[in-house]
Amino acid sequence: MDPEPAAGPLDRKQIEQIDATLLPVVDRHLLRLQAHCLATFQEIAMPLQQGPLPTRDRWQDWCDRQPQLANDGEFREQLMMQFTLIASQLEELATQLELTPLELKLNNLIKHAEENSRQRLSESK
Repeated sequence: MDPEPAAGPLDRKQIEQIDATLLPVVDRHLLRLQAHCLATFQEIAMPLQQGPLPTRDRWQDWCDRQPQLANDGEFREQLMMQFTLIASQLEELATQLELTPLELKLNNLIKHAEENSRQRLSESK
C-alpha cells in the first residue's frame, strides 16, 4: 500500500503529473512551488474561480487560520516571500495566456515550464 501523501493543496495525481515531466530537477521543483502556490491562492479565493490573485492581506488571514503556522513566525515570513515571488510569476503567465491568474491550471504551468526548458536548451547550443 502506498503511503499517504503529505497534506497540502496538491493531490497525488497532480504530484505524479509534475513528476512525470521530463524537466530537469530544478525546473520540476519550481513547478511544484508554482503549482502549490496557485492551488493555495485558488483555495484562498474560493468561491471565485477567475480574477486576480488574492491580496497579501488575504494571504495573511489564511496563514492565521493554519494551525501549523501559528508558532512559526520565521516560516510564515518565508512563506509570504515565496507567495510574493510566485504570485508575480503566475500573474505574468496569466497575462501571456490571456487568462486571469485564478483561471490558470496545472497544465498551463507544465506547458510553460516545458517551453522555458526547451528554450534554454536551444539557446545553450
